[in-house]
Amino acid sequence: MNILAFDTSFNIMYVTLGKDNTILDSRKIKSTEQNYNSAYLVSTIADILKENNLVMKDIEALGVNIGPGSFTGLRASVTVARVIAQQLDIPVAGIPSFQIYSELNKTEKQTFCIMDARRGMAYIAVYDQNSEPILQPCVVEYEKALEMAQSEDFFIISDDRMAKQLEEKSLHFLNFYENEEDFGVFLLKQTLKCLQAQDSMEFNWRKLKPLYIQPPAITIANKNNIT
Repeated sequence: MNILAFDTSFNIMYVTLGKDNTILDSRKIKSTEQNYNSAYLVSTIADILKENNLVMKDIEALGVNIGPGSFTGLRASVTVARVIAQQLDIPVAGIPSFQIYSELNKTEKQTFCIMDARRGMAYIAVYDQNSEPILQPCVVEYEKALEMAQSEDFFIISDDRMAKQLEEKSLHFLNFYENEEDFGVFLLKQTLKCLQAQDSMEFNWRKLKPLYIQPPAITIANKNNIT
């Protein structure tokens, strides 16, 4: 099965092509001051297909990061995935970002993922040694999140913003922002695993949506300026 997986949820875009468990191609593109990485998503997909002597109709399934992550980045990749899946009539799996990052854990410990959700809140999730969810992504107050991180001997994965608070609690953690691993490869692995474990009807493009655990912060300057 030819699988295309992509992720534009943060400052680095990942686009990966695989045939079952074999990685055929994988690219990373950083955002620039001029353009967010998602601006290069379609052209990068076209590039990868061309380099591997494939056309879009050769793709048999898609995988995409559904968040938590950048509001704009998630919308961009999910929209592209929905369009491709609809046009080709192929399954598309939405994989939470925390499930992708849990692949960084090479220990026997459970994985505790934490990310700043702003306004005193944090996104958290817990996964077992096989990256299966024990606690699905949710949002809790900072203090509650830190208490949970301390409650067991977890392998903790954090973003930049929560790193300082974890350090103040003397907790050891891995900052995924500073990691050089190819998360596109992890995404493709989780996509294949997901597709093999569930009925393909579960992966209809109509069901694919960003994982917005809480609504984005919006400032309305004028009540007459609402779109």
